[in-house]
Amino acid sequence: MEKAVRNSNHELMRIIAMYMIVLIHANMYLGYFCTGPSWSFFNGLVNGICDISASVFIVASGYYGLKFSVRKLVKLECMMVTLSILETVILCILRPEEMQGVALLEQLVKSFLPFITSKHWYYSSYICLVLFSGYIQKFIDHLSQKEFERFLLLLLVLFSVIPTFFYFELVPGNGKGVVNTIMIYMMGRYMRMYRDVKLPKKAGLLFLGLWLVNGLSHDVFPIKIGDIYHHWCKDNSITNMALTVIAFYMFKELKIQSKFINKAATCVFAVFALNGSAVRLVMEYVQESGFESPGGILGALTLMGIVFLIWLALLLVGWLRELLFGRLDQKLGIFVENKLTFLH
Repeated sequence: MEKAVRNSNHELMRIIAMYMIVLIHANMYLGYFCTGPSWSFFNGLVNGICDISASVFIVASGYYGLKFSVRKLVKLECMMVTLSILETVILCILRPEEMQGVALLEQLVKSFLPFITSKHWYYSSYICLVLFSGYIQKFIDHLSQKEFERFLLLLLVLFSVIPTFFYFELVPGNGKGVVNTIMIYMMGRYMRMYRDVKLPKKAGLLFLGLWLVNGLSHDVFPIKIGDIYHHWCKDNSITNMALTVIAFYMFKELKIQSKFINKAATCVFAVFALNGSAVRLVMEYVQESGFESPGGILGALTLMGIVFLIWLALLLVGWLRELLFGRLDQKLGIFVENKLTFLH
């Protein structure tokens, strides 16, 4: 009998979210591809939605729950270290003038110590989340539903509502950090425990409305006072919290089973780890090559096409890395786990 294929709905969500991460990083080059009204429209479109990409990963982790695992931590660290070393080698080959002296030393230190140097904020926050997950669950288990709801409301008011409407933040970083990561994770736990529901039929309209509000706040009605530039397209804005929850439920209701999607979802880590440098190198090459963008909407679509190729190439890198080092990751994880158990 053929083994059943697990649902691929949230794997598809992760794959799309990773494309969105690459797209928002590439969007800073949008002015090279189009200008005027087309630039404003596409810029608002991208910024209005793409900042939920990290949040949907976290809320999914909260919904399904995390468990502390030495093997998982070893595998994640091995993936990040090897991919960071690959990034360093590529930068040394293609941008040798940049990889010298202190800059090279910093790149190497961050490559070998990605967690404690916070080479990527999401990676460091996620590792913290894995380390804290058991204690977070014990804390939740001691709360009644009403207490949990009040605690989540307090978190949202302090770290989402206030930064959204008043610009100032108790924890700087626009939601890119451990505090916001834990808050969204706990939202996912709450959804699984007490609100595992189906969306109303008009939820799609609400999603589009919030997306529009975000886009307008970024390009049409931003607040500009001196050095202050404020909009709602931030990881911790309350509009993005709502978009994250709706997006999660929308994908949850899909009925998709695909071995290909499930396999591709296991390779997204490489996209996450390498997309920053990959986008910069590709965009600089495009500019240096003298490529002339068609401009307008076609220019924006050209940018999206280039992003797709970058995203696809990095997925392939992730697949190749797993093929070459997957078993070694597993063996090393088992070895470290056994050693720690022995010491304990």
